[in-house]
Amino acid sequence: MNRLYYVLLAVLSLIVIFLSKSIFFGENSYNKRAELIEDSKIQQIKNEELKRQNEILEFEIKNAQNSNDHIENFAREKLNLTYKDEEFISFQDENIKDEKNE
Repeated sequence: MNRLYYVLLAVLSLIVIFLSKSIFFGENSYNKRAELIEDSKIQQIKNEELKRQNEILEFEIKNAQNSNDHIENFAREKLNLTYKDEEFISFQDENIKDEKNE
């Protein structure tokens, strides 16, 4: 009876060691879980940024559909378009120039 007890204890110990190996070092280990959580957080931040950009684009599209002034403003600012007799002048911040030189 005593010998059977030790054999059973050894078998159970091996099972526990085998299972703990897969928990700590296997495919579904704690390290892999932590990596997946971190990747999920990064993806959520990217998704929030894309949502914000989509809202801005949606706002611009609605303004463009409802206003001719918006279209003219877009053409002048973004595309640098002017009328035949107009002269286009743009200003740059000197702070930006200073940062580029350093």
